[in-house]
Amino acid sequence: MVREAQPVRAAAVTPVREALKKLSAESLIYGLGQVSGRAVQLLLVPVLTRVLARGEYGVSDLVFAYLQTAVLVLVFGMDGALGRFFYQEPDRAARIRMASTSLAFRLATGTLVALLLAFFATPLSRALVGSDVYRKYLLLGAVTLPFTLVVLFANDLLRVTFQPWKFIALNLAQTVLTAGLSLWLVLAKHMGVAGVLYGRLAGDAACALFALVLIRHTIAPRFSRATLRRMLGYGAPLVPVAVAYGVITSLDRYMLQRTRSLEDVAVYGVAIKFFALVTMAVSAFQLAYGPFAFARANSPDAGRLYARVLAAYVAAASLAAMLAGLFAPEALAVLVPPAYAGAAGPAAFLAFAAVAQGAYYVVSVGIGLALRTPLLGWSAGGAAVMAAVANLLLAPRLGPLGAGIATTLGYVTSAALTYVVAQRVHPVPFRGVRLTLVFALALALTVAGQRLAPPGGGGVVVKVLIALAFAVTVWRLGLLQDRGAVARAKSVREVPAGT
Repeated sequence: MVREAQPVRAAAVTPVREALKKLSAESLIYGLGQVSGRAVQLLLVPVLTRVLARGEYGVSDLVFAYLQTAVLVLVFGMDGALGRFFYQEPDRAARIRMASTSLAFRLATGTLVALLLAFFATPLSRALVGSDVYRKYLLLGAVTLPFTLVVLFANDLLRVTFQPWKFIALNLAQTVLTAGLSLWLVLAKHMGVAGVLYGRLAGDAACALFALVLIRHTIAPRFSRATLRRMLGYGAPLVPVAVAYGVITSLDRYMLQRTRSLEDVAVYGVAIKFFALVTMAVSAFQLAYGPFAFARANSPDAGRLYARVLAAYVAAASLAAMLAGLFAPEALAVLVPPAYAGAAGPAAFLAFAAVAQGAYYVVSVGIGLALRTPLLGWSAGGAAVMAAVANLLLAPRLGPLGAGIATTLGYVTSAALTYVVAQRVHPVPFRGVRLTLVFALALALTVAGQRLAPPGGGGVVVKVLIALAFAVTVWRLGLLQDRGAVARAKSVREVPAGT
């Protein structure tokens, strides 16, 4: 009987391995696009921190944080709805109608909100940035908003229609244009913060036109109210989720600006780039994982596959965050002036906030498969409350470090609550406790290594040894194999998609 069982097990393992290889390849391709698209956030840091005063850099970071929050909300969950329903449409004409309807909705809502932001720019600048002197900056952010939404829509559509090279071209063009124009306006024209914002506006406007050219075969002058209602039925419950994540994204800097200073906002703005650095890799995985997971929802191996993906993700992403956090002081010493050295502490925590954010996307797929997206509002709300309370308690006392801890707690709470909720509506054999301990170990080793390692070459050796020890631990736990990644509980069952 043992001889009969072995071929069956080998046959079952092969589809899982092949699926994991496919996910890895797709993540790599989309990763190229993400690196090129988000690199602008990192490329500008060494220049802007030297050209702009710390207070000015803090203002620019605040405006971009608020713009990012607005974009999160204005997507209205339509990105998720497009991925969920696009290939359920009966033919190409119906898919074009769905894509065109989604684009029209984004243009209409984006333009309307931009007009409202422009009209209320004066009181908003006082409330959000601390003075109506910065009204012009909010106006520039408002004008940029519709163009940014078009670029994001094109990214969503190119990903859903499996056109990765166009996706890369669009993101690369956005990086080159935005970074190039921003640097020219700041360095050659001496426009300061306004130059950064004008560069973003011009870059996004040009890329919006380029995006429409790239997706021209998948859109047409068509609109369907029934399609919009269907998409909003899926996506609208995600609006509170977007609001909650908007709170987590911007409340840290708002609290620093209100209780500390714009200089502290600037230091934190540099630290948050380590979140962006890890997020570049995490986002590549996220972009590939959604269609990948939904396409395999009815496979008999779906539960094991999801469990192995989460385990491999936590192991790899935690190691990446550990390397970013451990070597943050050395990187900052090279990239930014000494006044920003305090960014190293919060950077260590924020790198792991990105890991928690990615874990949220993996475990939340079960809620999407069960068509219970309103449940995401509860976990996002709990995460926002955690981030708000932690910011109130920690940011005024610890400054950028406190804000970094608070933001990390928010993202960790989001992942944990979503895991609990998802397991109730669509159980998957995750090893939740084990993966939580691995994440916590990596974070603890990173913080300890950054603080206790001696300066110079000796410290670098110590940090490398810490990272190697963590990698060996992950390997010994077998997180890349069934035995370490998949729970053996007999009670875990598969729930068909759509239940």
